[in-house]
Amino acid sequence: MFRTRSGTTDDRVVMTLPDDYLVRRCVDRWVVVGPPGLFVIGRAHGDLEAETRQTASTAHIVRSRLADLLPWVPFVNPVVVADETHHGFSCPVVEVQDLEPVLRSSGRQITDGALQMLRHHVPGVVQDIEFDRAASFGS
Repeated sequence: MFRTRSGTTDDRVVMTLPDDYLVRRCVDRWVVVGPPGLFVIGRAHGDLEAETRQTASTAHIVRSRLADLLPWVPFVNPVVVADETHHGFSCPVVEVQDLEPVLRSSGRQITDGALQMLRHHVPGVVQDIEFDRAASFGS
């Protein structure tokens, strides 16, 4: 579960992004598509190194699945939210108050046409990833 910190959570940051962002829950992470890019956001809850690896792995899976559907897929940025900023892990680790600037202040990286294609395909990709995960636990 995501912890509350300083009256805000990464859930609130993600869920209050502008309408030009698509936000989907993917297992226990967020997938966010917006003009600045495509992000997979994890939450450190225990083993930070393992969470950064798993978030980076999820980002790779999302990109691979999208590449099967689209001729061009942007880099998928994995980010983990923790109580403190850390360096030297598989992906950036930021504090919750730094998450919104990461998601919003990179400038436009994705054209409107590409953004529309990603918004169309990401929900299906997320659903497939969740289905595959559920099937692997049921086996």
